[in-house]
Amino acid sequence: MKRSNKFANPFYALLLIAGIAFAITATAYGVMAFRDREARGTTATASMEHPLTQWMSQHGEAALMTELTLLAVCTFAAIGTDDYWQRRNR
Repeated sequence: MKRSNKFANPFYALLLIAGIAFAITATAYGVMAFRDREARGTTATASMEHPLTQWMSQHGEAALMTELTLLAVCTFAAIGTDDYWQRRNR
């Protein structure tokens, strides 16, 4: 049985990496937002927060937008070069 050449396009690997990174960052951002909302009623200080929560609070939006932009660029690159990589592997 011949292996499919569909995954010969290197942008698919970049899409996979960018997608996983985006999913992890989005989950961490959601957890940070939920914990921040829950902590408003308590006297917890910022120094007691986990370093990841502090980082997400300061840089989370920029990280999400950067990863979303990377996903868009890799998606258009994968679609745009798909014919090239299919012809090359025949």
